[in-house]
Amino acid sequence: MADQVSTPRSATRIAVMVLDPGTGPIPCPFFAKCDGIMVRDTDTGVRRFHRNSLRTPQSMCDLILTTGASGLVCGFIGASEIRRLRAAGIDVRLSAGRRSIEELVTCFCDLPEA
Repeated sequence: MADQVSTPRSATRIAVMVLDPGTGPIPCPFFAKCDGIMVRDTDTGVRRFHRNSLRTPQSMCDLILTTGASGLVCGFIGASEIRRLRAAGIDVRLSAGRRSIEELVTCFCDLPEA
């Protein structure tokens, strides 16, 4: 039996954890404590902010799953949340730098996997 090789799929709806300080969303390093997620559709260019009202890991996972995101960029995420999102088919990547939301979306495939 030949070994199966998994090829990375292209994420078309990428969610980025963000803070929304009033001047516009910026990437946030925290998972459940961020203000929400910005989801960008790479096919259409449409961006939409989704507020994180409950600020718990469970509610954040629920929020991500309801957006139809196929990829997620975050700075920190717990192991159980990674497992849950991956089980739903979401490609989880890490970023801790000073990149903009657009830069994170553009370089998504180059970011390290969580």
